[in-house]
Amino acid sequence: KRGGPSAHALAGMASAAGQFLSRTDHKKQRELEEARKAGTLPAELDEEGREINPHIPEFMAKAPWYLNQGAPGLKHQRNSKQKEEAAGIDAWYVRGVKKEAATKFRKGACPNCGAMTHAAKDCVDRPRARGAKHTGRDIKPDEYLGDAPNLSYEGKRDRFAGYDPSQHEAVVRTRFELEEKARAAHLHEQRLRALEQQAKAMNATAAA
Repeated sequence: KRGGPSAHALAGMASAAGQFLSRTDHKKQRELEEARKAGTLPAELDEEGREINPHIPEFMAKAPWYLNQGAPGLKHQRNSKQKEEAAGIDAWYVRGVKKEAATKFRKGACPNCGAMTHAAKDCVDRPRARGAKHTGRDIKPDEYLGDAPNLSYEGKRDRFAGYDPSQHEAVVRTRFELEEKARAAHLHEQRLRALEQQAKAMNATAAA
């Protein structure tokens, strides 16, 4: 006849784990928990000296038996993994930089474009009818592969990461120069129209 463990076996397991309580001890423990919940007694402290909220359910506050955590506390609920130090939002790395192109095809290079830094499946160049492996012409330069920093969540999603503000100064300068040229051309047209009107008026006066 198959079935679960007997009552004696369960009692033995509980006593071995240090969880067996007599009727009197169980009653005292319940009274102590009720007093802590009511606030008449101070809260229980864990190993680190932190107060344990008495309203936390037992299934959350009690650690599993396989952790062998003798003292009460919520240490088993906290994340024990140490977080890796991530680079800040200002950290950036060089990318998009090209090296000098080779003059002939090298062994192990991309069959399509001839660069050594990627394989054929990762090539972003236009697929050629005859690749650089067979023709040996138009070999593309190798990409710069730098060590990328361990960016944080914000650093990975920063839209302006690696942007140089001095680039915007060149854009502003170009637009300002275009506006100045347009303003000068407009003033020149106005002067020409004024001279034409003045000449027409003088001709009309001379004809009269």
